[in-house]
Amino acid sequence: MKRRWGAILGAAVMGLTLAACGSAVAPTTTTTTAVTTTTLATVASCTSSQLTLTSSSMGGVGHIGVTVVFTNRSRTTCSLYGYPGVAALNAAGQQVVQAVRTTSGYLGGVASGATAPIVDLQPGQSASATVEGTDVPVGSATSCPTYPRLLVTPPNTTVSTTVTASLPGCSPVQVHPVVPGTSGYYDPTS
Repeated sequence: MKRRWGAILGAAVMGLTLAACGSAVAPTTTTTTAVTTTTLATVASCTSSQLTLTSSSMGGVGHIGVTVVFTNRSRTTCSLYGYPGVAALNAAGQQVVQAVRTTSGYLGGVASGATAPIVDLQPGQSASATVEGTDVPVGSATSCPTYPRLLVTPPNTTVSTTVTASLPGCSPVQVHPVVPGTSGYYDPTS
């Protein structure tokens, strides 16, 4: 009996040792929409001078959103990770609201249970982030503020760009992480 338990214990220790050694395998890389997402940063972060920003609007059921697209205009691959800085501007161009960072919302972001990816952008490739608000008054309010422009700063940079895009502010303005492609939404299972 002691010999059998010794053999079982030995096999279990050997299995754990092999499993621990197996965890040192290089990180996996998957390709989605011609943009590579990686589990570890393998290239330098994109600088503001490497990126062009464009935007498009969308909406649904009282939610209005802006998809901000970051395109690598340089000749070298760079990476984006995390949240862009976003401030809503009034008609005079003054910052009046900072967007709240949330993983996902009604119109975009990262699918439930997933984590924000590191997005490696080859020259000419794009990543995007969704900014959203609502146009349904809350409580006794009869109207909502509208922000005619957004001030957007790419993740891990300090140079901002003004984007003309009307966004309502009945609820706090939200910004979601940068994701591969131009849709502003990321689901690694689809």
